[in-house]
Amino acid sequence: MAATSKRRVLFLQGPSSPFMARVARAVLDRGHDVRRLNLALGDRLFWRLPGARDYRGSLTDWSGFVRRFMAEEAVTDLALLGDSRPYQAAAIPVAHDLGIRVHAIEHGYLRPDWITVEPDGLSSFSRFPREAEAIRRMAAGRPDPDLAPLGGASFLKYAAWDVAYNLANVFGNPFTFPRYRRYAIDHAAVEYGGWILKLATEGRTARRTAAVLAALAADPRPTFLVPLQLATDFQIRVHSPFPHLDDAVAWILASFARNAPAEARLLFKVHPLDNGLAAWPRRIARMAAAVGVADRAHVVDGGDLDAMLAGAAGVVTVNSTVGVTALAAGRPVAALGNAVYDVAGLTHQGPLAAFWREPVPPDPSLARDFVRALAWASQVRGGFTAEHAMDLGASNVAERILEPELRLPGPPRPRTVAFRRLDEWRSEKG
Repeated sequence: MAATSKRRVLFLQGPSSPFMARVARAVLDRGHDVRRLNLALGDRLFWRLPGARDYRGSLTDWSGFVRRFMAEEAVTDLALLGDSRPYQAAAIPVAHDLGIRVHAIEHGYLRPDWITVEPDGLSSFSRFPREAEAIRRMAAGRPDPDLAPLGGASFLKYAAWDVAYNLANVFGNPFTFPRYRRYAIDHAAVEYGGWILKLATEGRTARRTAAVLAALAADPRPTFLVPLQLATDFQIRVHSPFPHLDDAVAWILASFARNAPAEARLLFKVHPLDNGLAAWPRRIARMAAAVGVADRAHVVDGGDLDAMLAGAAGVVTVNSTVGVTALAAGRPVAALGNAVYDVAGLTHQGPLAAFWREPVPPDPSLARDFVRALAWASQVRGGFTAEHAMDLGASNVAERILEPELRLPGPPRPRTVAFRRLDEWRSEKG
């Protein structure tokens, strides 16, 4: 849509922190208007600005309501966390129909302390180019991004905000937002139970991880790294062909067992925010034994990712942002789901079966251009929890939303998702 002199930005759910309200405050400070729709009691906790309204209807009625609301309020921009929570996913095509610009905000593709701001959505829905020459043109004249950490992040603060948000929803929604449909797979009590157990055993886990990594580092045989993602993440639920992360792990293990050199090893790294309920060490040990590689498949929870990447013969991922870090480090990467970096010249485009013996490394100059182009087109510095990172990020996100022209113009990508490796997985699965 054409930019107007005064913008009105509608905010939906953000992260469990004051971050999205700070973005809204930055929009207000720049002379524009904001609106907010609270979908659950937890949403109210982090919003103390004017222009808020509660939606207590059903998800079935949501599309019609948000269409009327955006039209009546003359909304010009829609800002939301991610692209796949049920209310967000329903609101995005409505905004498209009305000519409203959509800004999907998420943790950055670059890490740490970067934030993604993309029109429409991420991964499958990203407008970022998938052709090497287009990436090179976009990168021309752009500087290398600053990847130094901003610092100040506190897991305890993140946890406290998350607990407050979820407890408000668990105990308050039945009385205030009784028809709210949550997006999480596990109940909050189950999630927190997993975290309590994980924290209680973190010393033992750290010792086990250190022992595994020391043994692998002392052994010259090739090791392939698999950074696990969260099974509950929409990057798995929407942007991958796998019904569950188990399916990806099973394919990786079976393919490795059939095709990898006999001396090769496989190292799975548990996601830092995994609460332990998946019990990946036991689960992967069982699956590895079933395909005959119990002695060659290892699992760690923690450790230095950069060191693991430096020693990796290759990286296999669904669509983790670790893939971007691996490409920047010159490591061969095979992406099994839809990833913004799954581009010929960057990732291994051939079958997974061939990756274990002939992993194709990225073109170094294209990898550098990719990071430059990505930083310019869809990334801003900042974070969702640390004070300095939130302030910097809120200002940067507000500036990006209010730019007259989108940095990734063009029509939205189809909301029906296709997967490049779906047939390959099905054929190997039988």
